[in-house]
Amino acid sequence: MKIPLISKKTNIYNIYCDESSVNNPKAKFMLIGALFIKRGKVPEIKQKVKELQKKCSIRGELKWTKASSLSLSFYKELFNFLFSLSDSVLSYRCIIVDKSRVDYEKYHDKDKDLAFYKFYYHLFRNKLSLDDKYYIFLDFKPSKNKDAVRRLGDFLFFTKTIGNIKHIQAYPSEDNVFIQITDVLTGAIGFSKNKIGNSVSKQQLAKVIANSIRKDNLDFCSPLSEKKFNLFCIILGRGKENG
Repeated sequence: MKIPLISKKTNIYNIYCDESSVNNPKAKFMLIGALFIKRGKVPEIKQKVKELQKKCSIRGELKWTKASSLSLSFYKELFNFLFSLSDSVLSYRCIIVDKSRVDYEKYHDKDKDLAFYKFYYHLFRNKLSLDDKYYIFLDFKPSKNKDAVRRLGDFLFFTKTIGNIKHIQAYPSEDNVFIQITDVLTGAIGFSKNKIGNSVSKQQLAKVIANSIRKDNLDFCSPLSEKKFNLFCIILGRGKENG
């Protein structure tokens, strides 16, 4: 008698991405962050975020650059809620790159966009499952080359080893609260890693986020095994660019 094959259940995730410190000449590190949410849970989580915003009288777009002492109680409740969810429902990953060690000429054909797409690949490598499906939402930036998202999509679609990507598109952050949350998380990590500025409100917000994941601060690197909140410090300059 043949034993029936047990097929793995396909999960579907939305991935919300944002960048930090890419074009800041004072910043040593650039970052790309991604918030992963199980697609079927998005409406429920979005409703909870709206309830917290209403409860704490938070209006307008959530942005790292708008960090203030008045919003700290909201962010404490928000991140305690988000990171109480199981890592199969919600997780966050951020790639951290030392810009001084990126050799555009040797490894990227002098093409900064190409290098950037490769860093997106490293962000998703070892995170995306070939069995699951993914919808990627990027923060729309008017100053970027209009062709950049298409090129990134082509690069990821044709890289068959990182997962089944069904959609990739840029959206205005003011229309998507999860891109906004990714902006806050990635901005906080960039602030902690680059140590530029001495804003008390930003220091407090970074501390709130760290406490929500039971860390003292956000200036750390994670092992590959960390699934919930992974800060991937990519290693460059060892004869080849790798992570």
